[in-house]
Amino acid sequence: MAEMESVDKICERIRGDGAREIDAILERARLSAAEIVAKAEAEATTAGERIVREAGEKAELAKKRSLSSVGLEVKRIRLHSREEVVTAVMERVKAEIEGSRKRSDYTAVLAGLVAEALHVLEGEVFVVSADARDLALLESAVFPAVRERMQKEGRPVKSIEGKELSAPTAGGVQIGVPGGRVMYDNTFEARTYRYRDDIRAIIFKSAFSTEDKVE
Repeated sequence: MAEMESVDKICERIRGDGAREIDAILERARLSAAEIVAKAEAEATTAGERIVREAGEKAELAKKRSLSSVGLEVKRIRLHSREEVVTAVMERVKAEIEGSRKRSDYTAVLAGLVAEALHVLEGEVFVVSADARDLALLESAVFPAVRERMQKEGRPVKSIEGKELSAPTAGGVQIGVPGGRVMYDNTFEARTYRYRDDIRAIIFKSAFSTEDKVE
C-alpha cells in the first residue's frame, strides 16, 4: 500500500513537472512570438520610414532638376532676347554710319582719323586710301586740315596722297607709307570691329537692367 502511494506521488510529480515544463515552453513560445512580432513591426516601420524618406529625396531631386531646367530655359530666353536687342542697336549704328557722309562734320571726322594714324606711323610721306566718293573731299579739305594740325604739333607732313580703296566703304580711311607694309585701318568698318566690345558695353549699360548684365 505504501509502495502504491509512492508510485502515485511519483506519477503526480512527473505530471506536475510535465505541466510546468509545458507552461515554460508555452511561455517561451509566447515570448518568442512577441519578439518576432515586435521585430517585424520595427522592421516594417524602418522600411516604411526609409521608403518615405527615399520618396521624399526623389521628389526633392526631381523638383531641383525641374527648377534647374526652368532656370536654364529662362536664362536662354533672356540671352536670346538680349542679343536681339544688341543686334537691332548695331543695325541702327550701322545705318547711322552709312549716312555719315551727309553730316556737316564729316570732313572734320576724316581729318581726325588721318591725324590719329599719323601719330602712330613714322615718316613724312603718306598714302591715304578712301572710298571713291571721298577722294575729292580729301584733296580739297581733309589734307589741308591735317597738314595744318600736324604743323601745329611740330610734325610737318612733306607729302600726303589720296588713293581709291579697292572696295567701297561706309566711310573713314586707310593710311600707310609708300611701299610700306604697315597699314593703319581707320575705316568705319575696321573701327566698329576694333571697338565692338566697347560698343556692346555701352549698349548693355544703356539698355539693360543690373539683373540682365550679371550673366
